[in-house]
Amino acid sequence: MSTIKSFDPELLETRDVHRLLSSSIAPRPIAFASTIDAKGNVNLSPFSFFNVFSSNPPILIFSPARRVRDNTTKHTLQNAEETKEVVINIVDFSIVEQMSETSKEYDKGVNEFTETGLTEVPSIKVKPPRVKESPVSFECVVENIVSLGEHGGAGQLIIAKVVHIHVKSDLLDENGQIDSEKLDLVARLGGDWYTRVTEESMFKLEKPKG
Repeated sequence: MSTIKSFDPELLETRDVHRLLSSSIAPRPIAFASTIDAKGNVNLSPFSFFNVFSSNPPILIFSPARRVRDNTTKHTLQNAEETKEVVINIVDFSIVEQMSETSKEYDKGVNEFTETGLTEVPSIKVKPPRVKESPVSFECVVENIVSLGEHGGAGQLIIAKVVHIHVKSDLLDENGQIDSEKLDLVARLGGDWYTRVTEESMFKLEKPKG
């Protein structure tokens, strides 16, 4: 019979709290965020502390947390602060390896599109490019950035308002809605683990009436 082990996060190292959180709060969708800095340099990075929080207005939030090891901030956060724009690209299985490659810490000014072979496509309403290979992309303006602290591991919430949406046409059904069975999404688990959304792993559950 399984027993319960309890933890007080105040008594743990930040990296251990992170492991407990990211392993149990899963699977998490991935915000593949493209941004530019004030000089026009392009950056592309993935973040799994991400979700949708409002439809009207359409709001997405993701968090490029401060690095645990040295308390520095990420280029995505710096760019969002400078230019107030971001494109959030959704990750399917076909680009999961390239997405993972962009999580390496490249020097400031290095274009991860070039490094990984992904294709830049001009956006319509914002300056950062979108990822051509992504099944769905959301052009966004940054409404607000909320800092949750100044220590390593502290979340930096980028609150992004969607101003334009791109969807690959073969993913849409006859009603113009996205067919979930065709998306082939991937999501983050803990550590190096990911999961893939396939027909075998999906099931329907109708909302209860009343």
